[in-house]
Amino acid sequence: MVRIGGSSLFLALLVPVLFALGTASGQVTAFATIDIDTSITIPVNPNFSGFNTRDDSPVEYWDYRFNTMAVALNAGWLRYPGGTNSDVFDWQSGQAVSSWVAEFANTNQGPGLANNEEIIAGKGGARFIDAANRANFLGAGLIVCVNGFTDTPASAGAFAAWAKANGIRVAVWELSNEPYLFPTFFANGADYIAQMKPYRDAIKAADPGAMVSIFFADPSHSTIAHPSAWDTSVVSVADKWWDAVTYHQYPAESTGDIDQWMADENAALVNKTNLNVTGYLASLNPPGTRYVVSEFEPSSNTSPSMTDGTVYGGVYCAEYIMRMSTEPAVLYVGANQIDNDSGIQRANDDAQKVAADGSAGTPIDTLSLDFGFYYDAQAESIGIVNGVVNHAVTSNQTTVTGGDTVAATSIGQIPALYALAYTNAVGGVSVIITNKSATTHQVTIRMNGSMAPGPLPLQFVTSADPSAADSPTTPAAVTPQTAMSGNPITVGPYSVVRADLTSPPIVAVVSSANPRSTALAPSQTATVRASGLAIRELVAPERMLLSPLDGANIEVTDSAGKSRKAAIQYPTQSWHPAACFQYPNATGFLMPAGLAPGAATLKVKRGGTTILTAAFNVEAVSPGLYSANCNGAGVAAAVAERKGPTGTDRLPVFECGDRVAESCLSTPIDLGTSSGPVTLSLFGTGIRGASSVQAFVAGQSVPVLAFGAEGEYEGLDRVDISLPSSLAGSGEVSVYLEANDEVSNMVTVNLK
Repeated sequence: MVRIGGSSLFLALLVPVLFALGTASGQVTAFATIDIDTSITIPVNPNFSGFNTRDDSPVEYWDYRFNTMAVALNAGWLRYPGGTNSDVFDWQSGQAVSSWVAEFANTNQGPGLANNEEIIAGKGGARFIDAANRANFLGAGLIVCVNGFTDTPASAGAFAAWAKANGIRVAVWELSNEPYLFPTFFANGADYIAQMKPYRDAIKAADPGAMVSIFFADPSHSTIAHPSAWDTSVVSVADKWWDAVTYHQYPAESTGDIDQWMADENAALVNKTNLNVTGYLASLNPPGTRYVVSEFEPSSNTSPSMTDGTVYGGVYCAEYIMRMSTEPAVLYVGANQIDNDSGIQRANDDAQKVAADGSAGTPIDTLSLDFGFYYDAQAESIGIVNGVVNHAVTSNQTTVTGGDTVAATSIGQIPALYALAYTNAVGGVSVIITNKSATTHQVTIRMNGSMAPGPLPLQFVTSADPSAADSPTTPAAVTPQTAMSGNPITVGPYSVVRADLTSPPIVAVVSSANPRSTALAPSQTATVRASGLAIRELVAPERMLLSPLDGANIEVTDSAGKSRKAAIQYPTQSWHPAACFQYPNATGFLMPAGLAPGAATLKVKRGGTTILTAAFNVEAVSPGLYSANCNGAGVAAAVAERKGPTGTDRLPVFECGDRVAESCLSTPIDLGTSSGPVTLSLFGTGIRGASSVQAFVAGQSVPVLAFGAEGEYEGLDRVDISLPSSLAGSGEVSVYLEANDEVSNMVTVNLK
């Protein structure tokens, strides 16, 4: 092992995004009881609820203003590059292709695709690496829609190979967005399946473990008695080679007033969610088929909607997600879109300005534009349900008794309240309640036959007006609120309510460099994070979790039964790895040396009394790379140096906004000069115990010059790599390590 000397870096501090607080109000006119049985469960697929995105949004994937707000939406996954625009999109250039757009000239999508081409060009493209970075930033997975309209099978295979080489995990590869809308490309479902088979084969050749999905039509107008012609044609094919079925769901546009719209959409919630899977879809597909809903909304968007983007729209979306989560065959569902009705809106659109720049061939960094971001009312409810569903292991049998009713077209009256309880990985139980009526309810919650004890933490969105929405002039007309409540609780009109019923001390022990890694190595810097009762037991919320001044300490017991004290670490005036995740609910500490591999236990003690425990695994290595934003994603916390005949020049790798949360962006490293090679020093932890380390930049193996303990800070490791001049001009590229075959998180650098 090569020992490496010290260094110092500067990182921006994280400022958490907080919702505005308040309380629900309203005269109670109905009473209901919710009974939860935690012994009767259904598994919930991980990262279940996500968002469709759009590559033609003028917002850059790295816009930290947008991304910091998006954290509150709790996305399980994001889709790339998006919907219809993917039909003309070249993933390699990150651009829509003019000749491909021309092939849609005679379709109703033609004018829109031409305009979208200019927007994408105006912001300099929509590259996959940047989309992956944003997903990493949000802790989300990726679903990719492959262009099977105008691109080639070879390109699809290269796409899958590139993702795998760059350490980017793709949950699902969808083939050709909504192909049933374009008979000039696909005559029928069987023709589509035949044309897509080479794309699937190319993807599987590059990544045999890839999940490939084909499209069914929107089931909003289909029944078992009257299946769509497209779906019937698809299932007529003998060789059903696909791994999953994707569909999009947009109920037909209603007519009349808001009450009629809600009645129509209430009926869709009953008939076209989980019952659609177990009924219509199951009648056409073999047992074991898995499903992905990568786009849904309350209505079809073919004309101005009375419910999309409203408080009722949020109720609809929350209940849609909950109902679908009860069907294990459904892998993922996603609202449309994170940069529209189901996410973050723009008071200042500027899309046409960006399109004009694209048309003129003068792309701009749209981070310079003031978009005036604000949350959409619909998104605020989605964020509440996602915060539970995407951390759930199971849903629990939940029964609602009593309460008001609402109209559902062609059904009659249905319960106004829908509720579903979930259990997370550490035993915490939360219930989500939707209220589709104008009636305020008093709701008694019972769990396993007994009243759930209060006080209960609540988070909710409610309004007496179902059409209430945020807008550029009133961007906070609807806001999520929090409260503490006894049991029964008040459920306001047109609302989505989260109630946490049990909040055991939730303790996570993770790498301070890579918060998604729960395996830790001896002598690495780690983070203990707690929530719920744990925080209230330890300290006031404004203080950090642990302090020796409070008499607290950390003890780690390894698989051999040997216990060792772990040193608590603190930020210093210069950069220190403990600064990452050193926030009110988290504390950095140094894993003791000499720990035996295997299952380990961490105990937090005060005055000799154990107040928190956590379980994790010890491994010889657990490579993690620090990012400049301290969240394990985005530009690397690294130093670049060029050695020339007159000495060594340090090259900037990143630049951060002045006291702006998670605003660090990459600075281009010039590899094109002839003055000497460039060495990149990466900082991480959990690496020093490796016998071998490989480094990959832009999917290519690059020389590792040295690795080991950094030498100045305890727990900090450093890896020096050489950046080949052949990578000059690559732009933003991935960087990751393999240490003893263990793969680190992915960070990035920008190569000029």
